[in-house]
Amino acid sequence: MKRQNVLSFFSIASLTQTPAFLFLTAVFLCGAVAGSLTGVISTSRGVTLSVALTEERSAAMLLAGTLLWLAGAVLAGALPPGGLFVSSVVAARAFVLSFSVAALLGEPVWGTIWLSLKTFGLQAVVTVPCLLVTAAAAFCASIDQPRGMKLGYWYALKKYRPALLACFLLCAASTLLRFLP
Repeated sequence: MKRQNVLSFFSIASLTQTPAFLFLTAVFLCGAVAGSLTGVISTSRGVTLSVALTEERSAAMLLAGTLLWLAGAVLAGALPPGGLFVSSVVAARAFVLSFSVAALLGEPVWGTIWLSLKTFGLQAVVTVPCLLVTAAAAFCASIDQPRGMKLGYWYALKKYRPALLACFLLCAASTLLRFLP
């Protein structure tokens, strides 16, 4: 008797071994390099971000901001050239993260290093891999969708439900890292 593919939370491992994951990781790195170079150039011209980042934000606003990137990757996969739009979301996230950190670290004050770690670093350790896994699922579902079905993408994405659920829950929990003292 053949063993069938069972949906489990271990479907994350199957997503990380796809060429789509490798491609999206390369796109993320390209976006990060572009963002850091732009951030360094902007600090040399006197642009500062420290005022905007020290404002108090509500937990609901931070949670929405965190989950919006994941939802954007899932929704981007539903558009006709799914791989193109999913890679755009991944590159944009990398650009925003690295630009913000590069612009902050251009400040002469040592307190901005702790601020940047607290604001971006600890949470990014969780959210970046989750974004890459979610984007790989959306990328693979956009390629594997059955043709002729009205909701083919959503049918193909159903295969990755456990991985998507785990990523959304981990990203929601990572919002608590922003409230460290």
